[in-house]
Amino acid sequence: MKYQKMINVFVENGSVVDHHILYYWLIAAFFFLILEIGSPGLFFFISFFFGCLVAATSTFFIESIAIQTILFFCGTSVIFLILQYYVVPRMAKNRPHEKTNVDALKGKHGLVLKSISPDHTGLIRLQGQVWAARVAHEETIFEGEKVEVIDIRGTHVVVKKV
Repeated sequence: MKYQKMINVFVENGSVVDHHILYYWLIAAFFFLILEIGSPGLFFFISFFFGCLVAATSTFFIESIAIQTILFFCGTSVIFLILQYYVVPRMAKNRPHEKTNVDALKGKHGLVLKSISPDHTGLIRLQGQVWAARVAHEETIFEGEKVEVIDIRGTHVVVKKV
């Protein structure tokens, strides 16, 4: 019976007759804020938080839950676009670019296992792995010599003598 009265307070003939829906929007906003705090650095849920605040503010002027929901999604979209355009690129500039995969091999030193010449592919040991290698310049590099990786072409590393 208690819940039936609450439903009657909120909805009568399809329209909101009381502004208590504001509390639901604020609870949802708080929920999204907690999710954002739990996922630092992503800035994903913060746009939903602001969308809930826009919808909560609209409860003072608009009684329709449908229009409030539309304002929630519009507010979320606008805040998301603003964050993506202004905030995220600034954060990316402050972080150093980390090379990964084969790009991280450039500049590393290795040991020649099989001689490398301009005409023949050789083998090098690089960070515990064996790689097929080609020379960068018209020179021959013999077994046991140290080399530096200057490029990666397909499955071969291009090296020069250190």
